Amino acid sequence: MIVIERTRSGQVTVIRVRRGRLDRGAAAVEMAIVMPLLIAMIIGIIDFSRIFNAELQLSQAAREGVRMAALGASPTAVQTRAQAAAPNPAWGAALPFGNVTVDPTCMATPSPMDTAAVTVNYTFNGIMWMNNSVLSQRAVMRCGG
Repeated sequence: MIVIERTRSGQVTVIRVRRGRLDRGAAAVEMAIVMPLLIAMIIGIIDFSRIFNAELQLSQAAREGVRMAALGASPTAVQTRAQAAAPNPAWGAALPFGNVTVDPTCMATPSPMDTAAVTVNYTFNGIMWMNNSVLSQRAVMRCGG
């Protein structure tokens, strides 16, 4: 800090005042208080983006699976197609085969009100939060496309 003073004779003197020892380390203390909050926010943003990615992939997998089921494909073919549509939800492991549930697929000659449904489940493991949360998407389509 710089202080400007005038002497009695009219001369201007500049005095440089050093900060006291009381302020030493204040920035480190402030950073220690704020840094955990910033890290928690960043981890939350990453987890939210992973959940959003997983929901999009599961929705796509359910749509692909129900499209196959509505056309009369076998449950195994529907599950395989759904797995292929969600290769790695939330940048994690691949979708397990048993996590795709196929409600009755359509018969060769379906009635106008027959529907096929596919439900896809995925267990999400977050970085810090939302561990072992089950994400689920369901798609329903009228038989015959």
